Amino acid sequence: MDWLIRMNLVLEYIESNLKNDIDYDQIQQISCTSGDFFQRMFSHLLGIPLSEYIRRRKLSDAAVMLSSKNHSVIEVALMYGYESPDAFTYAFKKYHGISPSEVKKKNISLISYPKLSFQIKLKGSEPMKYRIIEKEAFQVMGVSIKTTQEENMNKMIIPKFWNEFNHSGKCEALNKHAIENNVLGVCYDGKPDGTFSYMIGVIASAKHQDYETIHIPKATWAIFESRGPMPHAIQKVWSDVFEIFLPTSGYEHAPMADFELYPKGDVTSQDYYCEVWIPVIRKQE
Repeated sequence: MDWLIRMNLVLEYIESNLKNDIDYDQIQQISCTSGDFFQRMFSHLLGIPLSEYIRRRKLSDAAVMLSSKNHSVIEVALMYGYESPDAFTYAFKKYHGISPSEVKKKNISLISYPKLSFQIKLKGSEPMKYRIIEKEAFQVMGVSIKTTQEENMNKMIIPKFWNEFNHSGKCEALNKHAIENNVLGVCYDGKPDGTFSYMIGVIASAKHQDYETIHIPKATWAIFESRGPMPHAIQKVWSDVFEIFLPTSGYEHAPMADFELYPKGDVTSQDYYCEVWIPVIRKQE
């Protein structure tokens, strides 16, 4: 239950700071997660990026403030962190469908976005298939991009990155340096603001000037099986990791990279097999 308490404490922190700058480092400390991991978890569990949740709560709260005759548009814009009334008006109208100045009119419809909360939902679906192993340190060599959780950009950029990589001949060239017959998709170097690096790579024994190299230290790994066409099958696994495994397993995500492991095969097949590797540590009692 410690996991559930920490996640809801983050939401309480956001709620009490809607009129202030939200400190993502503070969110990281409250949630006891590293880098962008809380934002990834939030997006999987609640279906929207953390930044979008904060934006909706601010604009919902701002509408309540504007409905009072005591506050002007300029005052409310500054109160909720907008640099100018024009920026506030644009965001407000995009969300509510009307301009801030129209709020004080009678019979106006506004959108109320309530504060959310985390709960553990017990499911009766098939049990998760996973195993726990110890693996010595290794290095991954490949090519990477920087992306972000903002506006779910990572969900658009990463598939495009894979598509371009697979159709350019780069995958075949990279595989010549692999010591295992798998390709990895590695999430690493996550920052509290939701930015992170994503590498398409292979496990290699030596560095090469044409590629970047990242070091993965010795760790305990929880490995989850995915079977079915990409990307839907592995997205379901990620959802189960966040919704079922991490809240209830007695393990926490360790502060290091995680990755997806893709063996060769037809990724559109109903029988395609791949894996999600999560570095874990035992939760403190």
